[in-house]
Amino acid sequence: MTSSPPRHSWVVTATGGELPPAPRPDIDVRCNRRLRGPYAGGGALLRVVVPELAKAHGDLIAARATEVIALAPELAPLVPIAPQTLTNLASRAERTRFYPVTRTLRISHGIAEMLTEWVRALHPAGTVIALRELDEADPTDHQLVTVLLRRCDPRLVRLVIETDGIPDDADLVEALTRYADRAAGPARVENPPDPDADLAQLYIDSDGTSKVPAVRSAYDALPADERARRHTARAEELIARKDPGSETGAVLYHLEHGTDPLRAGEAFNEAVEECFDRGFYEWTLDLSLRGRRLFGDARPMRYWNLTAKVGACLSYMYRGAEGFAYFAEMRAGSIDPEIHMSSSYMMAMLFTRHLPKGDHDEYRAMEWVNTAIALADRHPEQHRRVFVGAFMRNAKALVELHRADPQAALDLVNEAIAMTDEDLGPDEQLLHRSVLLYNRAQILAVLGDHAGSLRDYDTVISRDPDYGDYYFERAGGRRSAGRYAEALADYAEAIRLSPPFHEAHYNRADLLREMGEDDAALRDLDYAIELEPTHVDSRVNRVDLLLERGELELAAADVARGLELDPKNANLLSAQGALHEAAGDVDAAYASYTAALDQDPTFVAAWANRAILAYSMGRPADAVEDLDHAIDLADDPALRANRAIALQEIGETARALDDWRAHLAAYGDEISPFAAEIPEIPEIVR
Repeated sequence: MTSSPPRHSWVVTATGGELPPAPRPDIDVRCNRRLRGPYAGGGALLRVVVPELAKAHGDLIAARATEVIALAPELAPLVPIAPQTLTNLASRAERTRFYPVTRTLRISHGIAEMLTEWVRALHPAGTVIALRELDEADPTDHQLVTVLLRRCDPRLVRLVIETDGIPDDADLVEALTRYADRAAGPARVENPPDPDADLAQLYIDSDGTSKVPAVRSAYDALPADERARRHTARAEELIARKDPGSETGAVLYHLEHGTDPLRAGEAFNEAVEECFDRGFYEWTLDLSLRGRRLFGDARPMRYWNLTAKVGACLSYMYRGAEGFAYFAEMRAGSIDPEIHMSSSYMMAMLFTRHLPKGDHDEYRAMEWVNTAIALADRHPEQHRRVFVGAFMRNAKALVELHRADPQAALDLVNEAIAMTDEDLGPDEQLLHRSVLLYNRAQILAVLGDHAGSLRDYDTVISRDPDYGDYYFERAGGRRSAGRYAEALADYAEAIRLSPPFHEAHYNRADLLREMGEDDAALRDLDYAIELEPTHVDSRVNRVDLLLERGELELAAADVARGLELDPKNANLLSAQGALHEAAGDVDAAYASYTAALDQDPTFVAAWANRAILAYSMGRPADAVEDLDHAIDLADDPALRANRAIALQEIGETARALDDWRAHLAAYGDEISPFAAEIPEIPEIVR
């Protein structure tokens, strides 16, 4: 007999009934965001794993340096070679590039891979990791655990996920349901407090996480001033202890309920800046909303900074429509030109980028970005005037691109570059200037100036050689220029420098396929789908490759999953037709090709495939009609040959002759693959 392979475990503490026990954990971490904010659980886990790896396998840490530092910055001294990009080296005043919301997902994949390598290297028998209080965790930990559940083989890294109920995160719940079995956890009953204990202080010392009713009741019974005094004292204790991560978690909680709301406001403002810079937008939003309340009726600049961060986070998190009210509040509540400039810029970005596509309004975006430029150009301090003036012109360039005027966009970026070059020294505002060059490279590519675009990419990479996205973009430019080997080298460097992202492998697979490297292309597509199973285009490309290789069962599985994700995808419907045809079900195949054409009447391959099928079914006239459509879309010699054969079948000899002439003209002196089909007609000269 063989036993079933192990699975992850999900312990719901509020659920009764008879369940098998969860395995005993080797590592037990708490994920409560009140303790350490973003990655409270992930950071605690790395504080166990990374020191152990550092003793014998520093190369595994070096390969995931970005991910380690993102989760636990205090572990940076253990990272052999930390990436040094202009983004993470820039001072706060010079920061003009911010991470996309997808960065945390990429980081999660890197951590999953590092954990697997750690276990293989140091714990080959496997390990069990318990992650508790997940329903109290920040979304960064939810996302991390979702990825770990899917990507970590429970024979190596077995997870025990503990929640009090069903978490309010659909992706996490789906992953738990799919990859974990319900289990009973160990009894976690807090021991009854000592009769002489200060119950209220126990609640304070738990940083507000204790669930013992008597402890919470004693805390609630404290006089307000005494409660505030104790919170402040606990904050001082944590600050002195320098507990990693507590400055964005427990310290803020205690200051928020302490004796000095202005000091708390300062701390919240600092934590908001740090979390925003690190790309933790959910927690930044939470802190910004809480921090605003600390100022009461006062409206100092710190209040407006928190308000701007609320709107910015909502924009980055695809909730841009909710940001309008906060930007309006900024304009209604202040006459400070900087505040109005910031609000105008964000309004422009909402209308041109952050709203759903159907809600974009480039006229409104232009209205707002021109307002931002007008305010920037009147700043009283010269260096600040040049900096914000160039920044806003760069923003307007994006609007012009979206208005389909790339030349106007190029003029604006060139103006911004000239402004900064004239005003700044060679070592000033390096990040901002690299962003301008990068944007110019993209615009030049749109204009078809690939040589100029590549020159700019070369320059920006020489200034910021550890920033992986630049290599990814330059790879596309080099491919367009026919420099395939250099493009592959750029994709490899982008992959080496960045947390895992499926786009790099998807694009590289496409290039490898063009170069005839099908095995390597398939490996990249496999990994791209491992990273992002819902990316339909990756499945489309893999299906195409699998069909060519005759791996029909694997292709069928991809078609089925792809059509679950996108039931109207013409490529997948056409591939489904090919699979039905291979199985001998010609009626189903014809229906699938027809469905593909219903979705995309310009799909040449579907017209051709349905035509060939119709001919094989004894319907040459239908084949001719389909090939007429295909040739109108793309006049190809193979299509001409197929139509000529069908035309001969229905007796349209003159049209068939025309097709054969066109077919042979395309081959010139080469031998046509249809040579055996061409009739012996004197008018045709081979």
